Amino acid sequence: MGIKKTTSLKASFWKFLCMLLIGLIGSVVIPFSLIFVGTSAGFITYADYSERSTKNLVPVIAATPDLADVQLPMGCRYLVLDKNYQMIETFLDGDDLDQAMDYAISGKMNENINKQYLLVTRENEYVVLQYYIGSQFTDEWFYEHFPSPEFLLYVLIGINCSAVCVILTAKFAKNVRTQLSPLFEATKQVAQQNLDFEVGHSKIKEFEDVLCSFSDMKDNLKSSLEKQWKAEQLQREQIAALAHDLKTPLTVIQGNIDLISETELDDEQRLYAGYITESSEQIGVYIKTLIDISRTVAGYQLHLEKIDITDYMGQIEAQAGSLCHTKGICLRMETETDLGTFNADKLLLERAIMNIIGNALDYSPPKGTVYAEARKADGFLEISITDEGSGFTPEAMHHAQEQFFMENKSRTSNLHFGMGLYITSSIIKQHNGRLILKNSGRTNGAQVIVRIPY
Repeated sequence: MGIKKTTSLKASFWKFLCMLLIGLIGSVVIPFSLIFVGTSAGFITYADYSERSTKNLVPVIAATPDLADVQLPMGCRYLVLDKNYQMIETFLDGDDLDQAMDYAISGKMNENINKQYLLVTRENEYVVLQYYIGSQFTDEWFYEHFPSPEFLLYVLIGINCSAVCVILTAKFAKNVRTQLSPLFEATKQVAQQNLDFEVGHSKIKEFEDVLCSFSDMKDNLKSSLEKQWKAEQLQREQIAALAHDLKTPLTVIQGNIDLISETELDDEQRLYAGYITESSEQIGVYIKTLIDISRTVAGYQLHLEKIDITDYMGQIEAQAGSLCHTKGICLRMETETDLGTFNADKLLLERAIMNIIGNALDYSPPKGTVYAEARKADGFLEISITDEGSGFTPEAMHHAQEQFFMENKSRTSNLHFGMGLYITSSIIKQHNGRLILKNSGRTNGAQVIVRIPY
């Protein structure tokens, strides 16, 4: 069920623009208001205060013999020249002094509109007055240590406008992200292969429409996948049932061929009986593979028990040694002392390790050596099996743990069907472990490492 009240994305943008406009207007009005309040309180002068005060002083300066007796307004400075325009006294320096001299001689106005000059003619000298156009602080300390009120006004306007833009933009972006968060959460759940959740809602109509569509897609996908999963489950159950059903007639065939083989047969009959025996054994391998596939996909049922690792590896060594002996391969196993105990499914883990050893034997050269090692490593039991074969190719390194992967598809005599490492990996994962494939720097052959946490 969707939320009752929504707004369009267009309306949200208009609202943002209106708030931004109001904020910018406020950013300009507030500094001007502060200037107005300061002026009304007498803390700041009007812009023409210095000009009016200076012009009012012209007749006073012209009539007063000693300029020291004249009270000049704040910010007003002067240059005294004789009638030959030679400097007598000044409070100006640098460019201000040069501008004052030019004004006295040529009447040239200053290009800086904030500083203007006024010429006063006295009996034996000229006085050039420099005054400031613009507001000033009436307090002398503020006048000396702070920029002019106009400059502070522009700075404050700039800071206010920037702050308004940043704050409102961040707020708008946060609001948009909040409205999009249900979509982000929904995509995250789907990425984690979880379809059993409720899609959230958004107050923005366009986003809400997308979320409703996403919810419909999720529900349809869930329904479709559930049908697929049920079909696959039924198929696995049928395969497993069929495989178990095939074992009965196969047992009858194998039992009868054993009885036939005990009777007197000529050479041709014995050849045919051998074919039947070999074929029935292959069928047995096929049936076992089908059962393994169904069990692996569905997940093995673990029967955990506490195992003494040293004794357990001794049993593995005995089985592996017997298997290596029949194939003319040497087995060298090293087991670290004081490995302690851990919980595992004894039979399944044994099968996983023997699968790895079986693969190592298949790819070992004649009279080669298979190396096995068991040790503790950072809270893990680490079992490593290494052969002296040609090692994993990059393709095998990447895909060897997948179902039905066979590096050389023409090699069917081993009857692995690409399931050995896949089954092994599934068993190890159910023990919360990991299967690592690499090439050994010691033998240049393949190395398979089983890591299971204690």
